[in-house]
Amino acid sequence: MNYNKDFAVINASTNVREALDTIIQASIRLLVIESEGKPVGVCDSFHLLMQKDQPEQKVVFHTDFILTTSKDIFSLANDNFSYALIEDDTGEIIGWMDQKSVEIDHLKQAYSKDLGAITTDLEAIVDSIYDEVLVVDSLGKIIRVSNRSTHQLWGVDPETVIGQNILELEEKGWFKPSVTRKVLEEKKKISIVQHNRLGRKILAVGNPVFNQKNELERIVIASRDITAVKKLEEELEEAKTLKEKYRKEVDILKKVQHGNEKKIIYQSEQIKNLMFEVERVARVESTVTLYGESGVGKELFAQAIHQLSPRAENPFIRINCGSIPENLLESELFGYEKGAFTGALSNGKKGLFELANEGTLFLDEIGELPLNLQVKLLRAIQEREIMKIGGSKAIPINIRIITATNKNLEEMVSQGTFREDLFYRIHVIPLFIPPLRERIADIEPIVYHFLEYYNERFSSKKYFSEDAMEVLKTYKWPGNIRQLQNVTERAMVVTAEQMITANDLVKILDNRQKNQHPVEVHTIIPLQHAVQDTERQLLQLALLKYKTLTKVAEVLEVSQPTISRLYNKLKNSLQVR
Repeated sequence: MNYNKDFAVINASTNVREALDTIIQASIRLLVIESEGKPVGVCDSFHLLMQKDQPEQKVVFHTDFILTTSKDIFSLANDNFSYALIEDDTGEIIGWMDQKSVEIDHLKQAYSKDLGAITTDLEAIVDSIYDEVLVVDSLGKIIRVSNRSTHQLWGVDPETVIGQNILELEEKGWFKPSVTRKVLEEKKKISIVQHNRLGRKILAVGNPVFNQKNELERIVIASRDITAVKKLEEELEEAKTLKEKYRKEVDILKKVQHGNEKKIIYQSEQIKNLMFEVERVARVESTVTLYGESGVGKELFAQAIHQLSPRAENPFIRINCGSIPENLLESELFGYEKGAFTGALSNGKKGLFELANEGTLFLDEIGELPLNLQVKLLRAIQEREIMKIGGSKAIPINIRIITATNKNLEEMVSQGTFREDLFYRIHVIPLFIPPLRERIADIEPIVYHFLEYYNERFSSKKYFSEDAMEVLKTYKWPGNIRQLQNVTERAMVVTAEQMITANDLVKILDNRQKNQHPVEVHTIIPLQHAVQDTERQLLQLALLKYKTLTKVAEVLEVSQPTISRLYNKLKNSLQVR
């Protein structure tokens, strides 16, 4: 175990200036705070630098640390703490580790055990793919062959060549060049590609074996088909890449779901990549703006950023700027002093900015914020302080702000409905959440999540048939995940049978479209336009009800190639996918 030794012990009464001098002179990253001879907290260099503006104040330190020994530390890998102080047998602190380092070292130990098992498996795999292993003496005489040898490389049973000289077999044209000859000449491990008499390429590896006098005694030769080796290397590399990818995804999911009852369910590459962005963004304090259509789950992503950030243990406060009347919005955001206006509470009220102090404030539908409040929001972001209604003293705040909108803020700036200076303050890190219709791979796992939730809630065991699931995947979902949840719940309530079919969903999704486009003409239009419009309407209705183009062709009484050509021609104008 590698623990850090760059620390110093200071008294709890030490001020910030003295602590900074200690860190700089000793070139350390961590201070251990003691009181009455016992550690009571820790303060790393980052948090100490945050206090540099108050040099004469006592050092503010964290108390979320643990005391442990080097042999017990990994048993605490799943505990919540910032730092672990490591003691020796006498109780003296000899080093420290942060929680992430403990977790990583713990994972390394676990992976070491896994790698041991993997090594055993790989040895078995390698042994099984070797076409031949043989041993020759220092003169090239074949003395042993492996029991896994086949006739593929020699054209004969290898056991029949025991006792023959492998150099003579090379001269007879059985293979060339000889790896044995090169090992004898260079006295080191040699790898070459041979061509055998059957026209195959063989990777031959010769390993010299020396005795105690450093004299060449044996040569162990492993020969195998080079195609099989390349395939194994590619598969092994792919497995390593996938393992690392899944490990990162699991790590992110563990942290996102911790303390968050609402889960981000996904399988698509778009959201996987977005989650990696969320993890990176969460580490910094920059303002984030989430863009996405209504119902895509912007609040869930805001909560994920909060949960992955250093502020995770502090408040996450949300306000929808479009759902509160303008005359009340200012008091909700900034609060008010007692007697500030008629009807105000006698003791005044804290605003959401104040309630979110040390945590995260999520301003949903930021585009709905009135212009007069945009000015106050800009000041709060820039100055890191707020003024209550009726107040005369500014209140300092330390919050992270995340905003979200389904509007184009740049267009609003050009139209004069959104302040340009505020736009640049909140548009530091924009994240774009794709609509559900652009990530079809997410629909099925989300549906299963809702099924499980409502089955438990309604004490039922309902499920979607295969064709019903295909309908869900091909629908456009203008209301995104919120609409998908609504349709899932409605289907489970109104369907009498346990299995929800495609016909059940069509009644829900298409009940207002059945007579939406009747074949009627009320004005003169080109005949070709009328034909195309009718074809499009028929194809759209059929695709909503049936899951394959083959079935659509059957019910429309045309050939499958005809319907395929029609689909490719009209797919960009269809309301289903």
